[in-house]
Amino acid sequence: MRSSLPLVLPAALCFAGALLLIAPSCSQSSAGAPPAAADAYSDGPNDSPIVPVDAARDTAPAKDPLEGCLRDPGPGDAGFVPDGGASDPVGDASFDLDAALAGFPSGGGVLTAVITTETGETLGDGGLARNPDGGLLTRKIVCTLDEANAPISVANFVGLARGTRPWQDPITQAWKLGPFYDGLTWHRVVIGFVIQGGDPLGTGAGGPGYDLPNEHHAKELQGTLAMAAGTSTVPDGGTVFTPSGSQFYIVVGSGPSADYNVFGSCLDTDGVSVDPTADLISQVDVNVAQRPRTRLHMWKVEIGRCPK
Repeated sequence: MRSSLPLVLPAALCFAGALLLIAPSCSQSSAGAPPAAADAYSDGPNDSPIVPVDAARDTAPAKDPLEGCLRDPGPGDAGFVPDGGASDPVGDASFDLDAALAGFPSGGGVLTAVITTETGETLGDGGLARNPDGGLLTRKIVCTLDEANAPISVANFVGLARGTRPWQDPITQAWKLGPFYDGLTWHRVVIGFVIQGGDPLGTGAGGPGYDLPNEHHAKELQGTLAMAAGTSTVPDGGTVFTPSGSQFYIVVGSGPSADYNVFGSCLDTDGVSVDPTADLISQVDVNVAQRPRTRLHMWKVEIGRCPK
């Protein structure tokens, strides 16, 4: 049992008071309300967090991070197909990396995720940097995934990114297949600590309709990629510390304690510093709820296998 820490918001609001300085999320097994509203986003209230992906445009980077890698041709059939029912098609079955990579070409290399994301960078005049089409400037975060030490978390992340792992629509409650992360936002940014995303509600209280088991709790250095977690209530009235099924964070400074599912790293080319795009996001202006004042979307998460 963890002791709660003094937070501005009560623990009952699913801001996970037991998480100290880490990345809070609401467990799918807890039914708490989202955090109390603070400042609104500068572009309006967060009443439609899922944005059509075809609205996104990416600037052409100097080098494609997946150049020379095995690329995803699109998802195959992992055997878990929603039937319109109200329950998770995966159920108690094991969703492993073979299922996550259904339809992916066989071959070796490092499993890699590339996140195309808005950065919120500002210009010299204080305005937001934009792509030629007027959308916010986009760059890429490159992360390597640790399938050896965190096979469950990696399979889940890859399955959600590719569209092989079913998830529950937070509005209709229907289970569906499709790229989960595309169009979601970075809903929590703490400079010198973490940037966090992967919530379909954009509040810190949402998820894919299920939680993950705990695995691979390790020291979190700069650039660490890990699943967020929260406290949830169990039948005997106690609480457990439960990893989110979809919310993840990237450490952009001093990381939290080793209590979270670490499943990869997002580093610069020096192999030590955090990915520069993640670092840019960590510096944006936020409101008192630690949400960026301008909504920042991750438009696409691509998966590849790259040479070591």
